[in-house]
Amino acid sequence: MKNKIYTIITFTPLQQGFIEKSRKLRDLYASYYLLSYLSWMICNTAYKHGCEVISPALANIIQGMPNQIIIDGDFPEEDARGTFLTAWECVTKTCRQWIEDNIKGEWHYTTWKSSWGLWTKYAWEFFWVQGEPNQSINDVREKLNQRKHRRDWTGINWQGESSLLSGVDAIAHPKLGEISDPRNYNYQQEKQILTAFYQALSEKLGESFIDPKEELSIPELIKRMITYESVSKKLINKIIEKFGEDTTDLEPLIKDITQISKDLQPLSFKDLSRYKDDFQGWFQGDGDKAGDYLKKYPEKTHTFSKEMREWGKWFKARPLKMGRVIYAAGDNFLGVFYDKEDLRERLKPKYCVDWFSDFKSKIWRDKKITVSVGFVWAFPGIPQQDILQHCREAEISAKNNGRDRVAFRILFNNGNHLEWVCPWWFLEVGLLLGYRDRDKNKNKPQQNWQHIYNDVAVLESRHAFDNDGLDVALALLEIYFPEHVDVVKNNLLHSEYADLTKTQAGILGEDTMYHKENSPQIDPTKVNRALTNWIINLAKVGFHLCHA
Repeated sequence: MKNKIYTIITFTPLQQGFIEKSRKLRDLYASYYLLSYLSWMICNTAYKHGCEVISPALANIIQGMPNQIIIDGDFPEEDARGTFLTAWECVTKTCRQWIEDNIKGEWHYTTWKSSWGLWTKYAWEFFWVQGEPNQSINDVREKLNQRKHRRDWTGINWQGESSLLSGVDAIAHPKLGEISDPRNYNYQQEKQILTAFYQALSEKLGESFIDPKEELSIPELIKRMITYESVSKKLINKIIEKFGEDTTDLEPLIKDITQISKDLQPLSFKDLSRYKDDFQGWFQGDGDKAGDYLKKYPEKTHTFSKEMREWGKWFKARPLKMGRVIYAAGDNFLGVFYDKEDLRERLKPKYCVDWFSDFKSKIWRDKKITVSVGFVWAFPGIPQQDILQHCREAEISAKNNGRDRVAFRILFNNGNHLEWVCPWWFLEVGLLLGYRDRDKNKNKPQQNWQHIYNDVAVLESRHAFDNDGLDVALALLEIYFPEHVDVVKNNLLHSEYADLTKTQAGILGEDTMYHKENSPQIDPTKVNRALTNWIINLAKVGFHLCHA
């Protein structure tokens, strides 16, 4: 048997909130698209060196490639880093040159080239490690983690105002870098240039790409531009120029870049923008503890990567009656429910709830890891950036409350929200369908959630839930969910060591969340308070999602 050598590469953007601070769906798409593109270029070069890429599997599926690459073979750092930097340089030069060629005004693009050059060199942290012969993947992963602690990056300074999105990077404009002495800085003059420049950009690209009132940094501007069709064509030419005119091995990438620019044309988002003043339901999900699974079964890295990437491709293509899956990058995904033009019926939150009720068994199915999802039912007129932020927060809440569950969040126009978190299995056994209003008519087609909602409001006003209030909360459960009271009482917590692919997750999550201070013992007061809140939130969120 030959002496195996594993090489692991990863990279991260230096810009804070490269993905998280996405204002538009286009930003989000472009963020993941750029990560996938850079990963694919590294993998492609590794193949040329005769190495085997263990993860990510399925290199022909470019979208959704993770930014950690595990390679079986001696892939030199110089070649990996060189490929990465050249691939990124193709992006930055393409965007800069397109602007210089197409956006004309009373300015010269002279001084800003230096700033673009800095972002070409210093936009990313790049990490490369290689194990000794026959050293395990886990050992090399640990080596990578140690390498990450030795940060090696360069910050970029500037004079002037900062981006409205990140707040920490300079606004891109033609005279960026012209003033080196802060005493010579003229805010009003810069503002005039910014206004004219972004107005010209918006007129050329369209407001769906750039709003004339926006002031973006260079990385943010790149994310907006890179999916514009004429820019993506220029990018393809630049890649061919840098990586060779024999495009055989580049064909999957060229096809993908072309397809993405078509998919992200303004007309492709018309159904979303048309109903921005109506209710929408957004969801974001992520697999649980994938890193722990791979640490336990390192020999299954390639198989696991292949399975999740195949699932992501299938899920992305899966049609939704009222909505769409926006992206599915392996075990990470985002989607939206909304009214569709060709359907006469209006979207109701109950449709979303029903879709989630069998998500785990029919869509996620028997994966090697569990999944947590955040769902946001957003009131009309809420900015997309805020909705996406709440989606991320709801997904994190689902993980923090025990994993293997969904967090339902109601987002109001004033920024307030309600949230209720429930394990998948409890949805599947019909918890929400088991609601019975005071009429207790099981055959009644539309149960009146106003009853429990009003009861909770009155009881809260009378401080009936003060202290732990569990007796009152359980009494409500007896009245409105008579078939599920015992299920709740008997499935509150799961062990921190529980394998949730084989056992039911606790309704309130992991037992360690409810330990007494400095003790492994469960604190009954914490559990009672949590269960009381869980029942209260069930009533409030259920009213908004299930009330006819």
